[in-house]
Amino acid sequence: MTRGDVFIQVLSELSNEPREVIAEMFCSIKANMTDEEHRFDEEISDTDVGQLIDELMEEKEAIINWFLEGYRRFLLRTRTRRCNT
Repeated sequence: MTRGDVFIQVLSELSNEPREVIAEMFCSIKANMTDEEHRFDEEISDTDVGQLIDELMEEKEAIINWFLEGYRRFLLRTRTRRCNT
């Protein structure tokens, strides 16, 4: 399991959104980050998975806010402007 898989699982549980929805949002955010800005593709052991889930759940409000802010920024940067004037 990767760090990204853990984040998707935790965000899905915290937001009550399907994993597929969270994975799509997560992919959009990650695609706009350099490899140096994240370690989401790193494979981690089962022991580390459990520990990471516990740590993330302790910071659940901050994580949801971080994720939603990142997604908002992504949408603002990539939106297509439509104006009829």
